[in-house]
Amino acid sequence: MDNSSSNKKKILIVEDDFFIRDLYEIQARKTGYEVVTATDGEEALAKVKEELPNLVILDIMLPKMDGISVLKSLKADGKLSGIPCVLVTNLEDPLKEREAMQEGAAAYFLKIKTTPQQLIGTVAQYLT
Repeated sequence: MDNSSSNKKKILIVEDDFFIRDLYEIQARKTGYEVVTATDGEEALAKVKEELPNLVILDIMLPKMDGISVLKSLKADGKLSGIPCVLVTNLEDPLKEREAMQEGAAAYFLKIKTTPQQLIGTVAQYLT
């Protein structure tokens, strides 16, 4: 087995917009991360349990189950609660941001104010 791949940090990117998901995935792979993706909240929960990523980048507005609900489910699961979740959204809503942070989000980013390079560059600090 190739040992170098097992040392790579794995990021789950949960984003229903194909173009944004693709941009994040390309940047994360370029930075050296292993990447898994999901397009809705239910798939996100299944992938976290299956893949056990080192970090989740989680959109708030998702089909089937929103990002805050996914975050709450992860934080309520003893085996998964330690996985850092970075929330991203286009909603500039201080109440949503406060709720996300209270529920255990590691960080909260506005897509319109954060490039994929900035986002992926920033998540490294949550992967220690």
